[in-house]
This record gives sequence, structure tokens and C-alpha cells, in this order.
Amino acid sequence: MLTKRFSSKEQQRRVMAAVYEPSRINAHSIGFESHLNFFHSQGKGMSAGLAKGLALYLNSTIIDRYFRLFSGHTQVNATDLRKMPYPTKEQLLRFGSYVKDQMPDQDTIDDIIEKECIKGDRETKREKTGR
Repeated sequence: MLTKRFSSKEQQRRVMAAVYEPSRINAHSIGFESHLNFFHSQGKGMSAGLAKGLALYLNSTIIDRYFRLFSGHTQVNATDLRKMPYPTKEQLLRFGSYVKDQMPDQDTIDDIIEKECIKGDRETKREKTGR
């Protein structure tokens, strides 16, 4: 999963994420330029579902707003990404189940995040109260 390190002031979002799927590119090896941050799992790639869920989450309006609260610049450093709050692995996998061949549009992304977060809050409350 990749994010751009720099965005222009004109771009709508600061954090822009995409999923690299090796199966979609017929190449023995691939290189990425230094203007990208990449997410990994202990130095290796992550599952497609997890990568898609993470990209969906990072492309949400709420993450863009959160990022703008603590960062007034257009550069997204790895340290900035590490400091951000993240859903659980299970939540990210649920988010990823909504992503098929391409990332949904912005409204759909935001609807998914809202729906899943509200659903998750209800499930957590039910577990705590037994109702």
C-alpha cells in the first residue's frame, strides 16, 4: 500500500493512498520513486484485503481533516502516518471488502467509513452491555 509524500495546495486531499497489486503487473521486479511512502507488514507485503482497507481508510475525508488539524504543510512524512490513529486489523479487513477492482469515489468511501464505524460502535456497546 502506497501514499504520496507530497501534494499540491490545489489537491483536495493531503493523504492519497493506492494499492499496488503485483498480480496486475507482469514484471519480475518493480521500483518505486522516493516520493512515496509504503506500508508493509514486517518488511513484507500485506494481504490484498488489508491493503485495500487501509487505502480506503486513508483516502477518507475524516483522515484528511485529521491530518490537516496537526499539519499545515503539503508533505506527508512517514512519521506523520505513524502518529495517526488506525482502526483494528479486523475493521480494516471489513473496509477492504468494499474495494473491488478500483477505489470507490469519495462519497462512497466516506459512507463506508461512517457505516462501518457506527456499526462497530454498536457492536462494542452490545458486547459491553450484553444487549
